[in-house]
Amino acid sequence: MSLHRFGPLVGTLALAAGLAACGGGVSKSSFVSKADGACGSGNATLGGVAKPTNLPELATAAGTVATTVDTQAGALRAIKAPGDDKAAIAGVIAALADVAAPARALQDAAGKADDAATARAVTALKAKVDAASTQATTYGLTACGAGLQTPVNTVFDGGKAVLKAAYVARADALCTAANRKADALNQGSSLAAYGRYLVIYIPIEEKLFADIKALVTPPGDEATVADMLAAQDKVIANDKDTRAAAQKGDSAQVDRLGDLNNTFVTQSNSKFDAYGLRNCGTLGNF
Repeated sequence: MSLHRFGPLVGTLALAAGLAACGGGVSKSSFVSKADGACGSGNATLGGVAKPTNLPELATAAGTVATTVDTQAGALRAIKAPGDDKAAIAGVIAALADVAAPARALQDAAGKADDAATARAVTALKAKVDAASTQATTYGLTACGAGLQTPVNTVFDGGKAVLKAAYVARADALCTAANRKADALNQGSSLAAYGRYLVIYIPIEEKLFADIKALVTPPGDEATVADMLAAQDKVIANDKDTRAAAQKGDSAQVDRLGDLNNTFVTQSNSKFDAYGLRNCGTLGNF
């Protein structure tokens, strides 16, 4: 047999070897179809998770997320990947698997009624899901990663609502107690008496809002709460300037600062009222 008659056979073997090197003939479309199918049932389970209304429900929902993600990541690892895409797919699976850690942290924190840890975990969970969704979508997957966003957003919104309710209740209690202390003070009828009143009043005011700043801010409301407290900081600064003017006997400056205080208080009150804290706003003394 002459050597040239092996040419077609050699070419066929080379082509087969090339296909094997590219994932044994596994196509990207085939992988995507199988992967999205594997993630679909888990997404359906998460779709049945209702918005949590308390910490125990939040803990249960987070546990469901963790278990689902672990199952999905395991299923994806079992699907043969196109050889040229193995690194990209490994990244997709790693990003998906990373969702489980904050979900378990949330389950633990909510189970222990640890508001600070719960807020951190809720925020971290959303960030990891968003990252997993981006990576999976970039590769062409629709159910994996991206399918987690809607149910996890439901969990996030529930966690935020639960933590906001706790924040409002605690801040309201602080303001109610401080209002009672302020109500017991006598402003007097003279400028000197007013100065002495502010010497006692301002520390009550400062402690109140320092205590509120120490509360756990509901995730997603950081900017709103910061703006609200910054508005009150203007009131406090103006009160201190008024105290200094009163102690100097400068009635004209006290009057000017009083007009400015009305503006600052109105702005601050509107922000506290809008956040559900009327006892710290229009119904309060600060």
